[in-house]
Amino acid sequence: MSLDPRTDAQGGRQLSLSGRIQSAWRTVGRFLKNLVRSGKQRFTIMFIPHSEKRVLNVQLNTFALIFVAVIVVVVVSGFFYLATVFSGSERLVDETGSRLREAEASLEQVRHEVNEFLQVYDVFDDALQSTLQRLDISAASGGDLPVSGGDLSTMLDLEEIQDGELREMLDLQRVVASLNSSISPLTEISDVLELNRQLLSDIPNYWPVINGLGWVTMEFGPNIHPIQGIWYMHKGIDIAHFPGTPIVAAANGKVTKTGRDTIGYGGFVEIDHNYGFRTKYGHMNVIDVVEGQEVIQGQRLGTMGNTGISTGTHLDFQMWIGTENIDPAYFLKLSKPDFNRRTRARY
Repeated sequence: MSLDPRTDAQGGRQLSLSGRIQSAWRTVGRFLKNLVRSGKQRFTIMFIPHSEKRVLNVQLNTFALIFVAVIVVVVVSGFFYLATVFSGSERLVDETGSRLREAEASLEQVRHEVNEFLQVYDVFDDALQSTLQRLDISAASGGDLPVSGGDLSTMLDLEEIQDGELREMLDLQRVVASLNSSISPLTEISDVLELNRQLLSDIPNYWPVINGLGWVTMEFGPNIHPIQGIWYMHKGIDIAHFPGTPIVAAANGKVTKTGRDTIGYGGFVEIDHNYGFRTKYGHMNVIDVVEGQEVIQGQRLGTMGNTGISTGTHLDFQMWIGTENIDPAYFLKLSKPDFNRRTRARY
């Protein structure tokens, strides 16, 4: 007999917890027994044919029916899943096919543009080779398409290349190689043109009237004197235009003489150039340069006038090499190829 009431209460609680656990186990056990008993319950499935054949009986317990149901659900679910995946794959294939067709169309357009570019390049290459031959400059051309050798031919089928399937790529390769080989000769051409430009700027070939204005009224050589009416040797060419039209230097040089000759050339300017050339500009109205002044080709010297012995506003342009008076027309043709020659014309 316990004398402590707290000890009795603690023991009672332990007995109560143990009883609840045992009760829970008994409940679980009864559930499992009932489940097993229900699973062993049998069902008969009868397949009755429309003919007089034997009726087919199939006996299944509850577990078998559950298993069959699970299999059916899995199969049906798998079918719908596969159908969904197939439908998505088919849609993806269609989209991919559409993109491929668009890519093929774009590729065909690119090939067309490449072919046009190659045609233009061939014209450029022919013109370049012709120019190099005239300038006696050697350069390697793009040449024909490669048919063997090289890293590319080891990776690609040459028969396919020869059939044209990858010819555009080889054409572009040829163009790149040709352009690379053209850099050096083009640089040489640039140097030659610069030398020619410098040379031409020192030789009197620039049209002596600004912007190529004026028309020739009398050329170099034997002509009829516009005042005396007799044959005489004209030492230059006469270029007529409106009063005040600017006169420009035909080449780089140094002004050696300026003046006004009332019974000859009127207002005039003489310039010495390199290589022994000398030019004279006569019948000028206004003179804008002074003796000893350095001038460059195309620089304004003054304006056109009707001074000295003259019957109209014009420029009398003369040229010498050393002490020999020469026809300026041969040199003026360099800067003005459409120079129209006119002889023995009066003002």
